[in-house]
Amino acid sequence: MASDATPPFVLARCTPDDLVEIIDLQYHCFPDFVRLKFMGCHSTAELPRYREITLKHMLENPHDVWIAVRDTETGRCVAASNWRLYVNGEGGARDADQPPPWLEGEELEQSRSLIASMNEMRSKHMPGPFIHLHICFTHPDYRRRGAGGMMMQWGCALADQLFVPGWIEASEEGNFLYESFGFYEFAKIASEGATYMKRDARTQPLVGGRAKG
Repeated sequence: MASDATPPFVLARCTPDDLVEIIDLQYHCFPDFVRLKFMGCHSTAELPRYREITLKHMLENPHDVWIAVRDTETGRCVAASNWRLYVNGEGGARDADQPPPWLEGEELEQSRSLIASMNEMRSKHMPGPFIHLHICFTHPDYRRRGAGGMMMQWGCALADQLFVPGWIEASEEGNFLYESFGFYEFAKIASEGATYMKRDARTQPLVGGRAKG
């Protein structure tokens, strides 16, 4: 058993070997409409093809970064998040999301409509460099224990180092956490009861050094 002096969680960047555990956790953390419209999954049997798309992004998309929080006692992944980092040039339309390509009919149209509206908002209001919290989730048994805060601290510290704003498509459950790190409601996502949230770029420069002796 971990001692009282041992922090309960550790955060690290993910590798392809982590994806089986992470994608399984993602599926079980989200409600059915997220599983279907964004992951294209009716059941866990469809996770392998979603995992394949996620792996392709991880390996080939230079903006794509996954981080995960693990329980230091068990080694279990208890939270993870996917960040998209756009540090130069135009940001919003560079990496537009797409609906799961295997969806058909009405399911495809519903997914396409929602994702297109999110792409449009992001492109319009984040035209330059920015950091995007693309996906974020924590196992229900580990919520309100600081795992989400560790991931937000990592992302917001990075945004401040880069002097760029942040953007989130946030569920109602996540709003309080995001607000505590400087995000504010920008607009409603009417069809899903969620919100677009923005965090302003750091404006104060870093100062330091020693006076001439």
